[in-house]
Parts: sequence; structure tokens; C-alpha cells
Amino acid sequence: MRWLGVVLVILGIIGIASAAPMAHPMGKSNPEWAGNLCTHNQTHLRHHNQTCLENNTCVQIRNQTCAQNVTMPVEHRHHGIKTFEKRFEKRLIEERIREIKIRHRIARIHMNIQKAKQMVENARMKYEKAREMYMKLRARGLKDPETFRYAKQYICFGVDYVERWLEKLMIQVQNANMGENQKERIMERIQNCLMALNESKNAVNSSTTPDELKNAVLELRKTWNEVRIEIKSIVGQIAVTKLEDVVNRADDVALKLEGEIEALNVSNVTNLEQKLNDCLEKLNLAKQKLEEANEKFEEMANASDPNELYVEGKHLLIEARDLIREAFMDIKDIYYEIWHLRVGHVFYGNETGELLVVGNGTAEIHLTGVAVILASGNVTVSPATSVVTSVGFESSVEGGVASMSGHGKVVVRGKDVTVRVEGEYIKIFVKGNGTATLNGEGIYKLKKSPHEKMVEETYSGNVTLEFGVVE
Repeated sequence: MRWLGVVLVILGIIGIASAAPMAHPMGKSNPEWAGNLCTHNQTHLRHHNQTCLENNTCVQIRNQTCAQNVTMPVEHRHHGIKTFEKRFEKRLIEERIREIKIRHRIARIHMNIQKAKQMVENARMKYEKAREMYMKLRARGLKDPETFRYAKQYICFGVDYVERWLEKLMIQVQNANMGENQKERIMERIQNCLMALNESKNAVNSSTTPDELKNAVLELRKTWNEVRIEIKSIVGQIAVTKLEDVVNRADDVALKLEGEIEALNVSNVTNLEQKLNDCLEKLNLAKQKLEEANEKFEEMANASDPNELYVEGKHLLIEARDLIREAFMDIKDIYYEIWHLRVGHVFYGNETGELLVVGNGTAEIHLTGVAVILASGNVTVSPATSVVTSVGFESSVEGGVASMSGHGKVVVRGKDVTVRVEGEYIKIFVKGNGTATLNGEGIYKLKKSPHEKMVEETYSGNVTLEFGVVE
């Protein structure tokens, strides 16, 4: 069982926690201000009516007119305040429901994993107890009925231990952030391992003589050698997937940082741009290492020396992990510098919202602010003068509209800009205010204003979003 310890150690080595900065909580309404406004208006109404009576001119008409002139604005204010409070309360309730659902889902996942861990621990204890008893009795030989019984328990409980560990691995795969096709393939491979182990275990358990037990153990050993290679391959590929997810999140952060740099009203940002380029180079190199590691793990099943491939894949994982750590250190430094430069230099002030889109299909965005677009497909920008940089695309300008096609990146900055993106894999970060209409499938992260939390949602079909909205 030494390999199991090695596998768990590897998982521990490559584990990376990532966190995204939390947004400031939303501001609260002020009912005292509303009450003071109403009291002031009512006092003003009484005073005005009294003045009209003292003048004794068109008393009734002027009272009615004065009452209308003063009361209607108060009613409008009441209506506006109540409408705002209703919208505010609805938004708070929706946000609260969403947070509760997320917490419940995380709690269920955590509970399932804890149950699986407990089952693994129970299986381990049974295995060690059976092993201890067999070691005490094995000197008697398998012909002794008690020794024979504990020998079978020792072997079967050992298989149970591995099966429970594989079931825990299945739960982790089910909740992993990976593609459904890849998830199904890995689940199928784990199930095949479970079936093979269970078949061999049944042969051991049904043996009635020492010779039958020895033959069953020989078959189990062959099965175990095949399953062990498969498990190492699966664990390696899961580790690759986890690190790829970290790299993808780092890519999103880097895209956002590029937009933040463009949004600064600062003349010299060469140092920031250089650091960001270094960060992106490290992330790209980490991606290459992960692709190579995944190839090593996939080739293990048909290799003459699978353990050698496993060791090579593990080293590539460690190299990728180190590169990712260095990239996050660069991100931390860039955030720190932007934070200092941002004071008094933000391009679009308090009406600044943020939108990050990752998906397939089309996106049409009307904005005042900054947009960074990565795409494989077609991009149009109007007016063309809003294009700050364009890399990789084949581009042309006609009638004041810039048209780009192919694979590349474009940075847009300006007022009343329209951007349309169409492609199979698009990533867009927008900082400013405006609207975005998405059509296709993907994920978006939306922060309507600086005082609201970032909301993450999936979309399928057509959705229209507002950002930079200040109510």
C-alpha cells in the first residue's frame, strides 16, 4: 500500500488555494432622511396655507393650489423612496438567497466528502485489525481454520480499503471543475477499477481451500498491478485538471489587470505592462508543462515502464506549480502598484462597473470605458479610433468601423463605443459603464458598481446585462 501514501503526498504537494478579493458590501438605505424630508414638507405646507388665509385673497382657490403645489412633490418623493427601497430590498433578498444556495451546496459537498473519508478510515481500521490477527496466526498455516478465515478477511478488507478510497475519489471528481466529457471518462475508468477489484475479491471470499485461496490471490495480484497503474494515471490527470483550473483563473485575473492598467489616467505604465507580460509568460509555460504532464499520465496504460512516466509527469506538475506561484507573486505586485496609482487617477470614477465574460457565441457591448477582448473569430469596433492596441488579428478600417478577424487580442478605450465579438472561445473584460448583450453559452462575472459584490452566473441563450449602474 506504499503507493497510496505516495499518491496522497503528491496531491498534497500540488494543492493550490486561490482566492479572489471580496467586494465591499452594499450600502444601506436611510429611512431617517426620508422621514425628515416628509416632516419638512408637511411643515412647509401648513405655513404656506396659513399665509394664504391671512392675505384673504382667493382663499379657497389658493389653499387648493398651494396644497397641490406642495403635496405633489412630497408624494413623488414618497413614491421614489418607496420604489428605491423595494428594489433595494429585492436585490438584498435575491443576493441572500443566492448566498444561502451556494453555502448549502458547499455544505453538501463537504458532508459527502467527510462521509467518504470516514468510510475510508473505517475500512482502514478493519484492514489493520484483520492484518494484525492474521500475522499472529499465520505460523499455524492456512490449513488451520482460524488462520484461513483471518487470511481471507485480511485480503478482502485490504481490497475494501482501496475500494472506499476510490469511491472518495469519485466524489472529488464529481465536484471537480472540469469538462463533463473528461469527468465521465475518469468516472468510467474508476468504475472499471472497482469492478475488477470486486470480482477478484469475490473469488478470494468464495475460496474454500488453501489452494483455491492461493490461486485467487495470484489473480488478485495481477488485477491489482493493472489497477494500480490506472489509479496513478487517473490521480495524475486529476492533479493536472486542478492546476489547469488555477491557471485559467489566473488568466482571468491577468485580463482584468490589463483593463485596470488601461483605465488608469497615468502616462507611464511601462513597468506594470512589463510585469504583466512576465506573468503571462509564466502562465503560458505552466500550461505547456501541464499539457506534457497530462500526456505522460495518459501514456501510462500502454507503456512498458509506466512508473517512469509517472515520475516524469509528477516532476512536470511540480515545475508547473512553481511557475504558477511565481505568476501569482507578479499579480500581487501589480495589484499593489495599481492600488497606489488609482488614487485620483481612475478613468471613469464612481460609475465604474466590471464585466468578465468567458464563452462561445456573440457579445455586443455598448460602453464608456475600457474593454480587453481575447477571441478566435470576428471583432468590430465603432468608432475605429477607440482601438488602443490590436495584436494577432487581421484588421481593416472602413466607414469609421474597425473590423478584425482571426485569433488575437484587442484593447478598446473611449466614450460611447460599440464592440461586437463573435467566436468559439471569447474572453472579454470591461471596466466602465454600459450594456452587454450575450448570446450563446458561457460564464459571466458582473459587478454593477464599486459598492456591489461580484456576481458569477452561467448563461445559455440570450442575456442582457448592465454595468456601471449607480442607483
